[in-house]
Amino acid sequence: MSFWIFVAVAIILYIVYKSLNARTPDGLKDVHTISSFHLFKSAIKKRCGTDQMYLDFQEYFERDGVVKLFIKGKWICLISDPIIVKNMLLRPDTFPKLDLKEYSPICSRHLGVNVVHSNGDIWKRYRRVCNPAFKIIPVHFFVETGLKLMNVLERIDNKPIEVMDLMQRFTLDALGKTAFGFDFNNLEDPNNPYVTTYNDLLKKLINCIIYLMKLLKININLLLLEKSNGDLLELMINACEDQNNANLTDVELRHNLSIFMFAGHETTADALSTLLYLLAVHKDIQQKAREEVMGILGDSSTPSAEQLKSLKYINMLIYENLRMYPSVPIFSLRKLSEDLKCKNSIIPAGTAIGIYPYGIHHSPTLWENPEKFIPERFENKNLENLEFYGFGGGSRMCLGNNFSLIEQRILYVNMNFHWLLIAYIKMD
Repeated sequence: MSFWIFVAVAIILYIVYKSLNARTPDGLKDVHTISSFHLFKSAIKKRCGTDQMYLDFQEYFERDGVVKLFIKGKWICLISDPIIVKNMLLRPDTFPKLDLKEYSPICSRHLGVNVVHSNGDIWKRYRRVCNPAFKIIPVHFFVETGLKLMNVLERIDNKPIEVMDLMQRFTLDALGKTAFGFDFNNLEDPNNPYVTTYNDLLKKLINCIIYLMKLLKININLLLLEKSNGDLLELMINACEDQNNANLTDVELRHNLSIFMFAGHETTADALSTLLYLLAVHKDIQQKAREEVMGILGDSSTPSAEQLKSLKYINMLIYENLRMYPSVPIFSLRKLSEDLKCKNSIIPAGTAIGIYPYGIHHSPTLWENPEKFIPERFENKNLENLEFYGFGGGSRMCLGNNFSLIEQRILYVNMNFHWLLIAYIKMD
């Protein structure tokens, strides 16, 4: 019976595909289509990640620099041509972010208009408030949370560790402290009410920040009367008081904190997990990283800002990991305000565009042996070139890039001092 159901679904998808092809805009007719049938088949086989999509359609990404998909009644083009991508990132007014309501009404309802998905004067106003807050990164919160993680690891006795789960617990605690001055205590007690509430709300795509503020009884107006903790929320409130900045309303502040929470939690947890996996597999590289840490920090397990900057090889590891496994494999969608020439195609104005850094990072024309983990390739790499977009690019580069880099460096430093990574890593 299941076989005939599969056949029926396949026939329906084929009919839909033919129907869509008949009403494809002229400029997109020659752009290769990732069909609904292919997406369905990949989902059935559990081979539907961005890495698998690149492998399945590498020929077209390399030859044309673009493929297209039809999702929720809209054609979306994925761009992997590095020259076009750089041009898009340097001209945000010509390639504005697509209104979140157009492709994710649920997220739009809960995330609102924020610094990631806004354009023009609204984006500039949000950025002016956010920039000062991200320039003062409370490193001590990361150190405290990292030491807490090491204490948890010390109590594990020869048991496999689910790395992704552990990294999500670590990053939530670090983000809670640095963003709100609040300890979720996810590392010590992952079943406490604050963590379970956050996880439940996150799964349901509800605006977790609004509900958490109520749950934690945080009153934005009262925070100004509290003793300074140097967390992100307070820094943003202080930036709002600067006469050179336009004040954010409580709703705008919550929307921007919400996107920081979503963006800062999962992405860094993913990056930490994949790099720990790579270090476990490449033990010679792990040893080289350990030697650098011990050589720079000596007997101290609490790095200074200057010492963190001196960890050159650790930085190479982080960048190479983000090249191989970008935390955001497809950037938030943009909308063409004019026709775009992409090699042999003219993509019409109004088309939704997704920048596809995974395709750029794995292109054999841009990287030698792109599927190999070679940190040394970043030793003298100019990150302003066309090949690397681990944190985006242009004027809209990720606000939290230094935030994430410091968090990752501190974790690796602590790992070297408190825990032998080699024996216990388990990645399914």
